[in-house]
Amino acid sequence: MIKNVSVIGAGLIGSGWATLLATKGYQVYLYTDKKETLDKGISKIKSYLEIMKNTNLVTESPEYYLKNIKTTTDLDEATQNPDFVIEAIIEDYDAKKKLFGYLDNKLDKNVILGSSTSGLLMTEIQKAMKRYPERGVIVHPWNPPHLLPLVEIVPGEKTSKEVLDTTKEFMEALDRVVVVLKKEVPGFLGNRLAFALFREAVYLVDEGIASVEDIDKVMTAAIGLRWAFMGPFLTYHLGGGEGGLEYFFSRGFGYGANEWMNTLAKYDKFPYTGVVKAVQQMKEYSAIKGKSFQELSKWRDEKLFKIYKIVWGDKENNK
Repeated sequence: MIKNVSVIGAGLIGSGWATLLATKGYQVYLYTDKKETLDKGISKIKSYLEIMKNTNLVTESPEYYLKNIKTTTDLDEATQNPDFVIEAIIEDYDAKKKLFGYLDNKLDKNVILGSSTSGLLMTEIQKAMKRYPERGVIVHPWNPPHLLPLVEIVPGEKTSKEVLDTTKEFMEALDRVVVVLKKEVPGFLGNRLAFALFREAVYLVDEGIASVEDIDKVMTAAIGLRWAFMGPFLTYHLGGGEGGLEYFFSRGFGYGANEWMNTLAKYDKFPYTGVVKAVQQMKEYSAIKGKSFQELSKWRDEKLFKIYKIVWGDKENNK
């Protein structure tokens, strides 16, 4: 049974994981090597918990849940007796391999080592695990992890079925919405889908077709409203009317879309000119102008809490 969890990394993702775990009653050891980063992490967690209390997502005060979190800048101390380890450090193979090699050498073979990477492959990380590579697995949350319910579980070539099953059960115990990939692919599911759309958005800005602000309006006033509770397949299945997705592809809008799909962006990396234009336009973005990162993060989280409650708050309606 999983009771004690070590979270390695106290940035946005590590702090979010620690918040989620603490509110679910787990004992958490939160580690990073710099005290300044650790202090900032705890400050984030306090802010997250305050918003969760104010929106009735949790019932107790922040202090009640903070008692479940211990902090340290000593990696040996952070990994004394975990049942599960969640890595949330920088997106760099060398850094992750060094950490996973250390953890694999130190910890009992029954301790699962999970990585929060947004797109790196466990098969590569497992090369540094000389003892028990089968316990390495990707557990990719979405930012902020304490709120967005999705977790993508991705096995490496050597990940065991037992580790996959236990990890899935653990994530479901955290009330996460879990998807398990059948095989590895860089970026997994969510980021590949998100970046396909983002690539087109940068292209439209680069070509001078629309501003970043208007593109965001299209997403929030139309596409995003549907995608909050329907994925693209169900969306276009309904778009096909009584004939569903089959009609959509054969005779409906999907057939006509073939005429202009060949004009979509085909970048294999973001163009410099598009990046410069997008960054510059963000400085004039009316909805966020003059607001700090902390103010915008609080605004985002409060909005997400409301949407979360509508879409995922009623478990009976989301089975």
